[in-house]
Amino acid sequence: MSNITFEKFNLDKYSDCVVVTDDKIASLYNIAGDNVYLLPQGEAAKSFEHVRALCSWLLSRNVGSCDKVVAIGGGSIGDTVGFTASIYKRGVQLLHVPTTLLAQIDSSIGGKTAIDLDGIKNAVGTFYEADTLIDVDFLKTLDSEQLVSGQGEVLKYRMLSSDVDSVYNYGKGNLSDVIKACVLYKQAICDTDPFDKSIRSMLNFGHTVGHALELSYGIPHGVAVANGIYYETLLASQLNVCFSEYADKWMKVVTSGFPIYPLAKSVLPLMLNDKKNTNGKVCFVLPGSFGKVYLSLDEVEELLLND
Repeated sequence: MSNITFEKFNLDKYSDCVVVTDDKIASLYNIAGDNVYLLPQGEAAKSFEHVRALCSWLLSRNVGSCDKVVAIGGGSIGDTVGFTASIYKRGVQLLHVPTTLLAQIDSSIGGKTAIDLDGIKNAVGTFYEADTLIDVDFLKTLDSEQLVSGQGEVLKYRMLSSDVDSVYNYGKGNLSDVIKACVLYKQAICDTDPFDKSIRSMLNFGHTVGHALELSYGIPHGVAVANGIYYETLLASQLNVCFSEYADKWMKVVTSGFPIYPLAKSVLPLMLNDKKNTNGKVCFVLPGSFGKVYLSLDEVEELLLND
């Protein structure tokens, strides 16, 4: 089982490990040395080209299957290093040190790894167990765009879990408490369904529409998820999966904190890339029951674009 700790990160403790980060994080936190490998920032890191180069570097340093790799950065670093760690010599020990709000509450938890392929986000990936160390002090260097993006995933957890929502409201958004509540909730779900075969699918809420908008507009992931929550909540209301009062409440929460991007007809085909789709229909996880609903693109267009 993965080990999650909430503590101050001390790079000196990992001087015998290889460290993978990006140039921005390396500069901000003075991470340097022969044991440090730099990937590009953001989504550009998530390619077979960079995975191959990282594998070659690990080989050049004689990294063995019992050695540990430390991934320091946001979700893209975690995804790329996680995928590499899972395939290099059939797996090496991995420690995630997430540095963004989004990575701390979501992508560093649960063992999913992924890289992009042919313009499709997270088209190739594995499940791979890793430990996570969460140091909230990393968030002090985030800009407002990154913090807003992370709040998109926070909103998802607030809707999924009344406990997380209570912590958020009671603490008036205190990040340390909210992060811990989100992490513990996600870890409990992933422990129950480690390979995403049943209950874990609820964590996909907001992502079917969100990923399509992210690809279409090039917006930050969390902002795209918030938009996905808006449209998927509207869809749930249209299908009578949830009460209209519930939908109105949460849609207002989204519009009060995030810009809303138009869901044009040209965006809809991008939803066909979702991994949970089947028989040509798009899979949605909708609020109310947070169960799966399968709809054709024509049905989605009728429900969301033809008010």
